[in-house]
Amino acid sequence: MNEISAKQIFEQYYRKTTRRFGQNFLFDANINAKIVSAAGDLRNKVVAEVGPGPGGLTLEILKCDVQKLYIIEYDDHWISVWQELKPQFGGKLEVIGCDALHFRLDDISPNIVISNLPYNISTQLLFRWLPNFDLCEKFILMFQKEVADRFIAVPSTKAYGKLSILVQWKSRVRKIFDLEPGSFFPPPQVKSSVLQFSPFAKSNCECHENFDGFSQMLTHAFAHRRKTIRGSLKKYFVNPSEVLRNLGYDENTRAEQITVADFIKMYKMYSEF
Repeated sequence: MNEISAKQIFEQYYRKTTRRFGQNFLFDANINAKIVSAAGDLRNKVVAEVGPGPGGLTLEILKCDVQKLYIIEYDDHWISVWQELKPQFGGKLEVIGCDALHFRLDDISPNIVISNLPYNISTQLLFRWLPNFDLCEKFILMFQKEVADRFIAVPSTKAYGKLSILVQWKSRVRKIFDLEPGSFFPPPQVKSSVLQFSPFAKSNCECHENFDGFSQMLTHAFAHRRKTIRGSLKKYFVNPSEVLRNLGYDENTRAEQITVADFIKMYKMYSEF
């Protein structure tokens, strides 16, 4: 079965895409192989993929002698296709038909997640995974480039914000490469980026048990980006200016100027108060 391509599967079984599912398929086997290789050695690993479509990534993952590949698909047509193809992969492929936003990764406990995520749910999906990010060794995920740039952004840049901090708090993240719209069918109207996330162990992630509280503080901090953060912090501290000074900032500091590490320290001050 390794000889068949995603393009052949697409032409044989379905030959259409569905916009409401955010379907933009990647048929280039070299690019798909490059994405999968970013995950490292997959031998005997349990891998999960969201939104396989015609299987560009799926086929490359299955070439890597994985223990098991779970594909999570919402489109009934592609569920049927993969159920039909499943017997040809020697028990290594499992098909889960559901909305990924309502599926718990810990139900299958994958070592690694590799996905060209549907752009219409990509941020929601990552946010859903973040509280228990450390349950996996690695995530290799594709996003719209503008969204990916937010995840890797540094302080004092336009892209830096709540998502930058949450992602960098929970993992080491780096960009693998960018892709032009013409690499996909149909071509999206935006560039894409592949990112590698290496989650930190909870023992090395301060305030890990307070994900919702920390997330809420960041929501308040970035609610008014053009204003100083002092006003936003009044909900949390009697004297926000003193808190900022203790962290080495003046009272005119804006949220986008504060580092990930200092936001963590700030939340720790609040939670221990």
